[in-house]
Amino acid sequence: MAKIKEYADANPDKKLILGYGFNQVEYGRWPTKADLDAVVADRPVFILDFTIHDIWMNSAAFKAGNVAADEPDQVPGVMFWQRDDKGAQTGIGIEFQWAPAFLAAGAWDPKAEIPAFQKKFFDAAAATGLTAVHVPMIAAPSVTNQKLSAQETEISMGILHGLEKKGELKLRTFVANGFKGPVGKPKEIAEHTAKLREKYNSDMLQIWGIKIHPEGNWSSKTAWMLEDYSDGSKTRGGAAIEGAAITEMYLEANKLGLPVGTHVDGSQTVKNTIDAILASRKAGYDIPNNLLHHYFWVTDEDHKRTIDNKIMVNTTPLFSVDWEGQNVNALDLLGEKRVNKEFGRYTELMDIGHNVSISSDVPSSPIDLVAPLFNVELAVTLQDPGNPDSKPFPPARKPASLKEALKAVTIYPAQQQLMGDKIGTIAVGKYADLVALDKDITKVAPREISKIKVLGTMPNGEFTHRDGL
Repeated sequence: MAKIKEYADANPDKKLILGYGFNQVEYGRWPTKADLDAVVADRPVFILDFTIHDIWMNSAAFKAGNVAADEPDQVPGVMFWQRDDKGAQTGIGIEFQWAPAFLAAGAWDPKAEIPAFQKKFFDAAAATGLTAVHVPMIAAPSVTNQKLSAQETEISMGILHGLEKKGELKLRTFVANGFKGPVGKPKEIAEHTAKLREKYNSDMLQIWGIKIHPEGNWSSKTAWMLEDYSDGSKTRGGAAIEGAAITEMYLEANKLGLPVGTHVDGSQTVKNTIDAILASRKAGYDIPNNLLHHYFWVTDEDHKRTIDNKIMVNTTPLFSVDWEGQNVNALDLLGEKRVNKEFGRYTELMDIGHNVSISSDVPSSPIDLVAPLFNVELAVTLQDPGNPDSKPFPPARKPASLKEALKAVTIYPAQQQLMGDKIGTIAVGKYADLVALDKDITKVAPREISKIKVLGTMPNGEFTHRDGL
């Protein structure tokens, strides 16, 4: 609270105060608008949580965003305003319920902010040794509005294409068109994505396919589970996009040759998505790189189906260790038995050589944690590289081998983009996408991997980062 007040006092001319990073576990409870009003009452304040799914607003923000006291939830139990026992809004908007208010208050200017974010993130990514990036949906505040989201994808692709034409695009960029809102139409989204792919389909910049984001995240109990959360709340979460719509999206997209990746935080959504992928295969569509994104809570049955059907997986190791109190939250919300049985099972896949890519999830994780080496260390230790006191979590999980962790940031992600014949390994005839390190990664201690210095990053044989070479 002191930091927010200090920033507001030091910036009296800012019409809005924007921030990022609150965590209800570290805070000790969900914060309220009364908390914010006590330090900034004269103008709107919007503070995104550390996952960017939820937001904390003061009273002025509710007013500037034209939020009525009885505003209905977009999807009850998934996208909603938190309310107290009397039904009054507490100040927290869950899972993009807040997005229309954020837009109405003038807190988002895509034409100005998308180029600024792109430069900041791509420059930072290149410095960590990234030569390519998969962008699973343009995560803007308009993401639940299908029309606005489509417009902003066009803006983003136009910016990236301009950089590509000038030879200034620092990363190979594979972008997924988003399906987030409950009113999106799968056929329209698939057809729009196919048109975008015709326009943007080079080895340096392409529309990859479609990302379905059907639910929230497990840490706010808005991911959809097969069983109730174990904290006594008698909820198993929910989804804005349920099984039939997920299946329809896979069928419509795969029919046009487009892969689909689905955000699968919860075990019910994992099941629904595997059902959809198998339904598409049964319909005759051969799309090998349909993806499961996150793979956090997975039952034995669906874990086996993932393996047996060779379904590719991408996950963010950071979200299943003790970073930001995730371990405490996991145990509190789902219990020790389910944590040990269902949580963070991606290393079990890696242990058998399954196709798993590991990555950050910017902006749901900070940009300074985007480094491939950071994610490799996470996978081989199950510990937070930024915390010397971190303990392996989940306690029953076996860490990945270094060999499989390295494949998960090189070979497997290249295959997930259907670019394995051009990138991902060093071979004659492939692009010279290379990274130079100051130490041999096979000879440092596992807890030292993230500290290895990136001396140079080189996609296409051209340096995009150079420090010591």
